[in-house]
Order: sequence, then structure tokens, then C-alpha cells
Amino acid sequence: MARRTTVSSRTTTTRGPSASSVKGTEAAAPAAPGMGLAETLAILSTLMLLAACLLTDYYMGHSLGSGLFFKP
Repeated sequence: MARRTTVSSRTTTTRGPSASSVKGTEAAAPAAPGMGLAETLAILSTLMLLAACLLTDYYMGHSLGSGLFFKP
């Protein structure tokens, strides 16, 4: 894609990275081993949802007699 150039009466500006700004960048550091925050939160929220479903079924089974897994 062509670089976009804006011309005014005083200056000419060009958008996009220049060659001098790209040369000074360093490579990103490698990621640390292990699970990240997103993966940890996904696993914990799944376990909490499963526990909530089981506890609700336990309550319905023992109190109301209509649980799926826990019946009197």
C-alpha cells in the first residue's frame, strides 16, 4: 500500500514508520513458561461454574427431591 502524504503551505508530512525509527527497535523478549492470566482465569471460572451447578443440584435433590445427580 502506498504511503499517504499530506502537503500544506508550510510542511510536507508522511504517515507511516520511517526507516530511522524501525532500525532502533529491539526484538521482544521470549514469553515466560507457564500459564498466562487468561488461561488461569478461564480454568478457574469453568471450575467455579461446574461447582455452582453441582451445589444447586445437590440443594434441589435434598430439599426438593428433584435433583439430577443427588436424589434422596
